Amino acid sequence: MSTNSPEVAILVYQAAKKRSEDESFDGLGNLGVEVIADVLRRSGIEVGYCSPESAREHQVVLVSMTSTYDLLALTQAVGRMPSWKAERRPFRVVAGGAGMQNPTVVRHLVDYAAFGRSEFFAVDLVQAALDRQPFVHPSVMNLPDITPVTLGQSELYPHAINGRAEGFMGCKRKCKFCHYSWARQYRGPAGDYVQTSVSTSSPEITWDRLRGIDHKHGRIRTALDGFSARLRRCYGKNITGHDVVEGLERVGSFGGTSTVLAYNISNMPTENQADKDELYGTFASAQPRGRVIVVLQSTPFRPSNLTPMQWEPVRLMPSMSELSAQVIVDRPNLRAMHSFSNEGPWSHLVTVVAERATPGTDKLWEAICFAPKLQSNPSADKVRRVSTHFDLAPYLRKYDIDEPHPADFLTSFTPRARLREIARDMRRRADG
Repeated sequence: MSTNSPEVAILVYQAAKKRSEDESFDGLGNLGVEVIADVLRRSGIEVGYCSPESAREHQVVLVSMTSTYDLLALTQAVGRMPSWKAERRPFRVVAGGAGMQNPTVVRHLVDYAAFGRSEFFAVDLVQAALDRQPFVHPSVMNLPDITPVTLGQSELYPHAINGRAEGFMGCKRKCKFCHYSWARQYRGPAGDYVQTSVSTSSPEITWDRLRGIDHKHGRIRTALDGFSARLRRCYGKNITGHDVVEGLERVGSFGGTSTVLAYNISNMPTENQADKDELYGTFASAQPRGRVIVVLQSTPFRPSNLTPMQWEPVRLMPSMSELSAQVIVDRPNLRAMHSFSNEGPWSHLVTVVAERATPGTDKLWEAICFAPKLQSNPSADKVRRVSTHFDLAPYLRKYDIDEPHPADFLTSFTPRARLREIARDMRRRADG
């Protein structure tokens, strides 16, 4: 090890999906890992940065997993490097972040998996890694063993990072598909949050608050999360067709041109073409005074762990990627269209496999990460190819709410019995 290298370093590795124009570590603006680095530095532990190749120059490597895609990215980045093999690795690896829901597919690449908010035990965890000792804590797994774990909770971080300070965490709205809402206990102002503040000119705001905006915005980010009022009501977003129209007309009431980026969830359980037609017709009925451009960004439903929908089935088709950039409504005062970058069935499948993985997933995961014909072919073709060699049913099927679940080792501040109770009621409403 170089005498100039700090003992602890943050791994900088290639993302599986492009996140921004600036793909450098600083460009990604990863507040979570910057908080951990700040905690360590305040305790006197120097923290640097490393690549997969230079990791061996350090004693402990920290891996930030901002989404489930990072399980794929980490495996592809280091999974075939001799220096990262568990039996030969000269350093210890600590991984955590929002993407750390099921570490099974990376259990031989990571030594310690930290779940939830970890800044309050990060110093002790890193010290254990420096001492090459197990770390006993309810929010940490000592891999490769998969053991019960509870997501760590904490108060808001009291220090600003690069001029940014936490205003809140968690969410009170409890949309039934949202891991963040059920895994993170709400901390922040007494009132409900209005925006997560991308910037003052491009706020992120819940749909019900659109009616209250009092000046023109060039661009607004918001969410529908369901094609029809029925779907939204069933899965936790009580947004009616009238609400959709009222919101668009309010955005357009200040004149000029405004853009609404509306995040949506497609392929929901029980979703059908009538649900899609309902939203398209609702868009068409809006009559804003100024010009409003609606970009519908539809992400396929995933049965995220620790949510009431974790037992629900997955539908890879129909693929919304086939509708990318298609126009829904085109009038002088309203243009509604599908996003240019709707997700395809392959990346959908990959993340579902990762979140529902068991040790029996290893061969499938190896193929996903490294099989040549699964790296460059069209999305639907890759799904067909992998389905001829592997049984995908464990990852796509509907689970009985009382049967063992692949991620039963995982709990949060919301009791699992409560999640089951909500899930049963939700299914009754969906089937009714």
